[in-house]
Amino acid sequence: MALEGNLKDFSIADMFRLLASGRKTGTLYLERPDAQGKVCFKKGRVFFASSNWHRESLGRRIVKVGVISEKQLRQALGLQKIQKKEKADRRLGQILVDEGYLDAKVLENFIQEQINDTLFDLFRWEDGQLRFEPDEACEDEDIGISVSVENIIMESSRRLELWSRIKQKIPSLESEFIMASSPGDKSMEIHLKPKEWMLLCYLHGGRSVAELVSLTGYNDFETARILYGMYSAGLIEKLEDGAEGAVE
Repeated sequence: MALEGNLKDFSIADMFRLLASGRKTGTLYLERPDAQGKVCFKKGRVFFASSNWHRESLGRRIVKVGVISEKQLRQALGLQKIQKKEKADRRLGQILVDEGYLDAKVLENFIQEQINDTLFDLFRWEDGQLRFEPDEACEDEDIGISVSVENIIMESSRRLELWSRIKQKIPSLESEFIMASSPGDKSMEIHLKPKEWMLLCYLHGGRSVAELVSLTGYNDFETARILYGMYSAGLIEKLEDGAEGAVE
């Protein structure tokens, strides 16, 4: 029997706790007028999550951070297409590992990050419908990697708390930044990490948060978090905000 609810009366965290405590297996569907999402559970743990809201495919993200090449991704997608025709379907990530393009542990980290990113999107919803179908286990998505509900709620809570502070300085994904013409005194004591250097290089001529997300493959939370830190340190300056793409 399906479980149903409304986010105004029953939070996503409450539903997750209920499914975890009952060690439920099935698929949780979430829907609102502008977006849909689904979360797959096995014995109360999450092993897959997807939404059609602001997310790139796993393959594209791995390419953009430089772990695999465009050529390797095309070859893996070609193999996946052939195997689908032969009804010997393998997930893209597994093909990348089997072909030696990607380490299994690196794949696991990317998948866990993708799950957390998608769930962070969903946890920000303030309205919408929930429906859990116990007979739909989405077994095709199960590659043996799962995340506990407790860790998901802790990570999402941490991100939401920081997100509320970030929004004060970055209210929109169309907010634009540029390298500071005269960095403040605090910037002299800062040692930048690789991700920070990459974003700073892209900001030589000024870019929006959304453009940086597209260029780097970082998620919107990670991009905004790094920009927030560099802006607070005086390394970058804010240009006039765009009118669209508000951070939720």
